[in-house]
Amino acid sequence: MGPGCLPPSFAPHDTRVTCSALASVLARQIREKDDAENFRQRVRLRAQEDAIVAHLGPIGSLANLLADCGEDLCRMFAAHGFAAVHGTDVYLSGKCPSATEVRDVATWVETHTQLQPFSTDRLGKIYLRAQHLQDLASGLLAVTIVAEAPITLIWFRAEQLEVVNWAGNPHKDVEHDASAILTPRSSFAAWSETVSGKSLPWTAPEIDAANRLSFTILQVWQHRRLRALNQELIATIADNNNLLVEKDFLIKEVHHRVQNSLSLVSAFLGIQAQAVGNEALTAELGEAQRRLSAVALVHRRLYSGHRLQSVDLARYLEDLCTDMMSSMGEKWGGLVSFDLASVVVPTDRAVNVGLNLTELLINAQKYAYAGAPGPIKVELSQNGSDFCLVIADGGLGITRSSKGFGTRMLNAMIKKMAGRIDYASNEPGLRVSVTASVNEHSH
Repeated sequence: MGPGCLPPSFAPHDTRVTCSALASVLARQIREKDDAENFRQRVRLRAQEDAIVAHLGPIGSLANLLADCGEDLCRMFAAHGFAAVHGTDVYLSGKCPSATEVRDVATWVETHTQLQPFSTDRLGKIYLRAQHLQDLASGLLAVTIVAEAPITLIWFRAEQLEVVNWAGNPHKDVEHDASAILTPRSSFAAWSETVSGKSLPWTAPEIDAANRLSFTILQVWQHRRLRALNQELIATIADNNNLLVEKDFLIKEVHHRVQNSLSLVSAFLGIQAQAVGNEALTAELGEAQRRLSAVALVHRRLYSGHRLQSVDLARYLEDLCTDMMSSMGEKWGGLVSFDLASVVVPTDRAVNVGLNLTELLINAQKYAYAGAPGPIKVELSQNGSDFCLVIADGGLGITRSSKGFGTRMLNAMIKKMAGRIDYASNEPGLRVSVTASVNEHSH
């Protein structure tokens, strides 16, 4: 211990315990006072927040909120100015920097805040480009709402000069003497310092309220966007339905015209067959007329349904065979049997299959039983992406040349389908198999 220094003073245990108890009571009272103030502030902020969010109801919009509620947003956070940046739009209320300066601040905030609120009472200290804005924006509270175009909400507080009183000038030089005895500062004259570039600090309830407000706005924004998308989807579906109705109308109109044309050609062939005076030519014209009638039947059967994009081939072929047998006379009733698996094919594909079936049934009637009625079995199966149509009879087998008109036409239709046709003995009779892909572009 150096000369001239006072000896240390030790407080008794009872004194230390008493001081500790008093300090605890004082700290608890301060904490309770802070908690009460925070509670009052949170209640006030929640009430103001509810009033502001009410403007985002079904008839409101984010633009209306930013443009019409700026003053309310300023008062809510005891701010001097409020700004919002949404894409290229800037909304200003109260005392704010210029729109260009606000946009620069928002860009800087977006790179520093991410999903958390950002607050400072000394903006010029951390963002040097804002040093000249301290009379408007020394304090800043900002939140960024992540949407299609980010929405940045910014509250500004102006500079509040603060006078700090010191017990002595902290910057005054003190003479240094290594041999001198260490004593308290010799001059305790009051000295004042003015602190600039600082605003009132942002409280925890205010930061929480800004974060909560941004989350609520985001939810309302997302719900409104979802409703808009649903309305667009409903409008698109309605347009598509109208287009489908128009398409069905056009298809049925075309079908009607095709039926009329086929009827005219068939009638013309009938007249020619009666007037030609040549028995062989009359027979050929009659066969052509029957084939044309079969084509008309295929077309009428297929396009009389409600589904015009695709059809169940099994049901379609069974109905087509029933109609054909009826047109061939009552003697064919009950002689056609079916073993058909369900195969869904495009409509155009079904037309070609129906024409093939029609030609094969005509050949079976004409050649297998020499025009007399006889049993015929129709089978349909699917193997992967291919289907197989089989026409089997119990007649005379292969008794004709493969170079006839009917055979050439059948081969042409099979080629158009990129399929193949196979002939085999049915013991007795003939078994004809047509194999092709279910979809036109499978091969």
